[in-house]
Amino acid sequence: NNARTMTKAFLFAAGGYFLLKSTSAFQATSPAAARSSPLVRLHSSVASVVSVGEDAARDVESMDMWATNVGIQRDGCDLTATYEDDGYGGMTEDWSLVTSQPISAGSPVLFVPADAILSSGIIRNELYTFLSSAEASLTDLGMEKDIPLFALFVKVLAEYERGEMSSYYYWLNSLPRKFNNGAAMTYSCFECLLPYAAQLAETERNTFSKFREALDMVLVTGFIDKKTRSNMNVLKWAFNVVATRSFVVWEGERMIVPMGDFFNHGTEPEVTIDHDEDGNCVFYSASDIPAGYPLRIKYSGPSDPSALLAKYGFLDEQALGTFCKMMNMQTEMTDLGLTASNMLFYSNGEIAPEVYDCVLYSILGGSDPSLQQQFYDAYTSGDEETKQSFHNQYWEYTLQTISEHVDQTLQDLYALSVRASEKDVVTHPRLPVILKHNEFVTNAFYSVRDQLNQM
Repeated sequence: NNARTMTKAFLFAAGGYFLLKSTSAFQATSPAAARSSPLVRLHSSVASVVSVGEDAARDVESMDMWATNVGIQRDGCDLTATYEDDGYGGMTEDWSLVTSQPISAGSPVLFVPADAILSSGIIRNELYTFLSSAEASLTDLGMEKDIPLFALFVKVLAEYERGEMSSYYYWLNSLPRKFNNGAAMTYSCFECLLPYAAQLAETERNTFSKFREALDMVLVTGFIDKKTRSNMNVLKWAFNVVATRSFVVWEGERMIVPMGDFFNHGTEPEVTIDHDEDGNCVFYSASDIPAGYPLRIKYSGPSDPSALLAKYGFLDEQALGTFCKMMNMQTEMTDLGLTASNMLFYSNGEIAPEVYDCVLYSILGGSDPSLQQQFYDAYTSGDEETKQSFHNQYWEYTLQTISEHVDQTLQDLYALSVRASEKDVVTHPRLPVILKHNEFVTNAFYSVRDQLNQM
């Protein structure tokens, strides 16, 4: 249809997404062939609809068989489960793709045909009659950028309602039931996070809340059943599925790529994502990879551990650093064109140059606006000599400001740990990952303090 054709054309031209390489280990599978292939009835322990209870088992084996039926192909990698202590007497299960043999750089490792992919653009075109009022409401709320995510949210709910009749049933039944991201957290969880992380997590929760409200406009069209709309567990599960397993292709388009959503995150990923002119998705190895090695992609959005916790619900222990948590300098950051991803404290104790710049800019603004303007002019024009002369002259004030901030943040982190220890982890099962996040930030801040003490 026209939506598919437009999506193909856009994928072909979108920056960062390239044509499928001419040499491939995979047999070409056209979308039509994938669609017309008979789906073998597979065994599932769940009858009718997917159970979304947090203790429900994930049926990954049946999903793997389903994937073969719809034309998804893997080469040199297997789905592998890992288990770790969940912090309150249980185990968490995580499935991911791991190499089963050595793989050379540039080799295709996964092929997903276009018809297996959930595309927000195609969904919006096909469900326009049902989504238009809800989309208008989200636009009025200033959430236009979230409309692609909302379209995927409605699609997952619709497929959930179809139960075993859904062509995505086996994929849905393989997905996690428990999530640790911001939308899954409670206000008691937010109380155990520093303001920056709490703000990001609460944003995710608020997005979910607005989606529930917008869903009422889909409900009146009859597309979504009232029982589904009133089931908070189903709604939150569907939201967390699309929020954590979709990625931005370009502005205005999000996709979920079944099987491709089993790649975990890596700051330095082993896998890159390409699309061909037919809309098929192919994942390639970015380097030589030994057997038994995890295959990871880089998730969309900032790589700051706090942002990843809020969005996806995990701690990236390989992250190089964390936002410096200077929430009182938002105006100065905006003036200098900086974001949290620039203002970093590194795990080895180093401080990003932008932090020094922003702190000095703030100090000058509080003492002499004319000097602040001179520093700003040097900063924006790239006059490093003038900028450095300012740093040399006011270094002791910059050092004092950063040191006081680090000491205060470490005190705050200790108080948050005490507060968390007083809560029941069974009642608040996201606390273990929150505490791991706070420990990561604490260690980074201690490293920075050690460096500052040597200056």
